[in-house]
Amino acid sequence: MWSATLCGILLAQTVYEKNIDAAFAQAKKQKKPLWIMVSATWCAPCKIVEQKVLPSQQFQEAVRRDFIPLKIYAASGGESSPGADSLAKVYDVKAFPTFLCVELTGEPFYKYTGLPSEVFGGGDDEVVQAFIAQLNEAKKARRELPELRRRFQKGDRSVEFLRTYLAKLVQLAQKDDIEKVFDAYLKAAGSVRIAWLGEPGYAKNLIVLSEMGEKYLRYAFSIAESLRNATDPYMYEQIYAPILQRDFFQGSGQALMWEVAFEKAEAYIREKQKQFPFVERMLYNMLWRMGLGAPVPEVNEKAADLALKAIALQAPSEIPDAEQREALAEEYNSLAWDFYKHVEEPGKLWTAVLLTKQALAYKPQAWYIWDTLGALYYKLKRKREALEALDKAISLGKAQGETEDGQLAETIDLREKAAQLGD
Repeated sequence: MWSATLCGILLAQTVYEKNIDAAFAQAKKQKKPLWIMVSATWCAPCKIVEQKVLPSQQFQEAVRRDFIPLKIYAASGGESSPGADSLAKVYDVKAFPTFLCVELTGEPFYKYTGLPSEVFGGGDDEVVQAFIAQLNEAKKARRELPELRRRFQKGDRSVEFLRTYLAKLVQLAQKDDIEKVFDAYLKAAGSVRIAWLGEPGYAKNLIVLSEMGEKYLRYAFSIAESLRNATDPYMYEQIYAPILQRDFFQGSGQALMWEVAFEKAEAYIREKQKQFPFVERMLYNMLWRMGLGAPVPEVNEKAADLALKAIALQAPSEIPDAEQREALAEEYNSLAWDFYKHVEEPGKLWTAVLLTKQALAYKPQAWYIWDTLGALYYKLKRKREALEALDKAISLGKAQGETEDGQLAETIDLREKAAQLGD
């Protein structure tokens, strides 16, 4: 007999159209907009959606009620769906998964990238409900966007209206409409504080805007000092780190050899450090991620050294708040896991153990951080510590809805290997 999960996956394959032209033809015939999941074959978060959401009959009924659902693979080489890479470029898809809702004409009215928070720590039903809530948000956006456009055309220039309209356009990457709304918003806002700090989280739109053209990038730099004086250092970094990364790669070229990137980074640090004190740590973080695991031993070793420098620079001078603890836990865990995969020198691995323990101090119920700790102990051939950490990871993972044939499979396999270590 087939398992319920397998039946659900087979059913899901018949619900979600895989051909772009066929999906648009269905949409035209049924007079429904499209819901598009742009995935990648190598994308781990995408697989979570494929396992927990797409097979759900409740989600299938919800999406089919109002949309023609299309699921495609982009950025996957020979495994990309026909036309998917072009579609991803048209809709400015830069990360996976991205969910798009578009009219029959191809005009987007909703865009969501990544996974909702319910995916991490929530049960399967909570995850499905979070995606159904996305569908409801998309339907709401479809009703609101034409009204926002009409109000702008009729001359509404109130700050709150323009704030709402600009945020919607930024979310959709509607570049043709953004410039005139952006100019009108800055004129109506009157000050940097009102424009970018008047509403919690609104500065994120400045980050996205900086990716849409030189005009917006230069504007972001022109107001940097005003924002620095108006916010705390942590928030200032959250705003400007992505903007600096964009600026560095625009000026240096995305496909730099690691050694060249390192030289250019040193010059960039000297240029920007006075205005942006965090730029050294930020670029070191970028460089070690680029270099760690490289087939050239010298590059791999240098990248590991830079990673440790970046972490040393990152240590908070004050007790971090909840948001900072969350970010630090993820950063420490990411580095420790990369050390497990690519570093052999025991001293560096023990440093990674200490980082993982600090991450757990900030986020003690994160099963995947316990998994990292167990993996490091395994690589260091510390049997007892490895088994304790991996058992904790498995226990927490199961309690949080992870399954043995899902993300926990590798943890369980590593636990079996750890049990074979000598005492």
